[in-house]
Amino acid sequence: MVGTDDTRMTNSEHRRFLRLLRRWCETELDQFEHLIVPTRDGDVYVTMGRYPATEHPNDLYTRVPEAWFGEDAG
Repeated sequence: MVGTDDTRMTNSEHRRFLRLLRRWCETELDQFEHLIVPTRDGDVYVTMGRYPATEHPNDLYTRVPEAWFGEDAG
C-alpha cells in the first residue's frame, strides 16, 4: 500500500498512537464508530464505542495499562 511502512512500530510510536487514540476517544467519539482501515493484507474492520459489544463478554477485552500512555524514548 502506498504510504505504509513495513517496519513494526517502535515503543515510542506505539505509545504515541495510544495517546492519540485516547485523545480521539475523549474529544471525537460520541457513541460509536465503525471504520474500515485498508492495509496491504486487506481491510481491517474496527469498531469502537462507549459500551462493550453485547455479543462479546467483557473478559475478551484487554484494558490498556495507564503506563502504556506515557512518554517513551524508545
